[in-house]
Amino acid sequence: MDDLNILLSGLAISQLLLLGSYTYSRARGQRLGRFLIFFTICLASFLLGAIPVIDTIAPLDFLLSSLAILTPAALWLFSVTFFTDEKRVPAYGLGLIALYFTLQTLYFVLDYLNLDTGMTGYYIGELFPLLIMVGLSFDVIYLGVKGRRGDLLEERRRLRLPFVISMSLVIVFTLSVDALFPLLQSLLPAHSNISVIGIASPLIYGAVFMWTLSLNFAIFRFDRDPELLLENASHVDIGISNDKIGEKASNKDEKLKLRIDELMSVQKSYRETGLTLSRLSDTLSVSEQRLRTTINQAMGFRNFNQFLNYYRINEATQLIADSEDSIAKIAMDVGYNSLSAFNKAFRETHGMTPREFRARAS
Repeated sequence: MDDLNILLSGLAISQLLLLGSYTYSRARGQRLGRFLIFFTICLASFLLGAIPVIDTIAPLDFLLSSLAILTPAALWLFSVTFFTDEKRVPAYGLGLIALYFTLQTLYFVLDYLNLDTGMTGYYIGELFPLLIMVGLSFDVIYLGVKGRRGDLLEERRRLRLPFVISMSLVIVFTLSVDALFPLLQSLLPAHSNISVIGIASPLIYGAVFMWTLSLNFAIFRFDRDPELLLENASHVDIGISNDKIGEKASNKDEKLKLRIDELMSVQKSYRETGLTLSRLSDTLSVSEQRLRTTINQAMGFRNFNQFLNYYRINEATQLIADSEDSIAKIAMDVGYNSLSAFNKAFRETHGMTPREFRARAS
């Protein structure tokens, strides 16, 4: 069984080396690229645990174990940035990751020193961190499903469900087996030679290998340069005029681009609360696929919310500076259904709150 584990983990590591080296050579300057490299390092560290000789080298074992336990966190960091195009990583996630790493590291050190922490240590050092990472893994699944309809990057849409979600499920299974191992093993007869870890390990290593192989295969089949997927996301730039947006796509479905811009700039369809890509495609009598491609490739937006925010924040900025309407009224008038969503989009664009902007403009 050990030979099979070593074979499967070695195959998976070879695919991770290919993915990591490609990302390093093409996108190491991008934040998404660095997150993906960090994830491949953490996952490779986990896979190296299948090699028995690693256990005999204490410093190396500690280093690899420390990186391995960060694998779910690394996947979450990559996914939340990749799927949401956010400039900032949510503070709640960073806090949970810090707590998880602290508890897991402390538990590992105590176990390494052969200090018996009893069931209390098991609950705090194993089960509680497990719940944190399972929560973040399911958050990755939620992020993968949530924004799929509004994602304007076709290659990224294809990666959402089959790859990131499948990796999350593998991680959840791995964490569960590892943390619940004492409980699962205790349910077997005392004289049984069956090992829960022995059964689960080949399944885990095999699943990781198939995932990495499929991911590399998909990436190298993209119609466009995979580098484009890892570019740092850019948010609404009010300094970009509609004329300049038009310059980006003079030869790319110009007629549809002009119809979209007229619908948004002149008819102000963005004011409709809850406007979706599907509804906009119905209004323009074009397919969602064609509309998605035009907004992305001809107008330069990566997701539908970014597209809406461009027009909404543009008008809101003018109203805040020139009118005496309340911030809440302006937010609702331009199409936002909550003040918090408006404040977030405005801050990401201007680097300040609407009230601060009004105070400076007066």
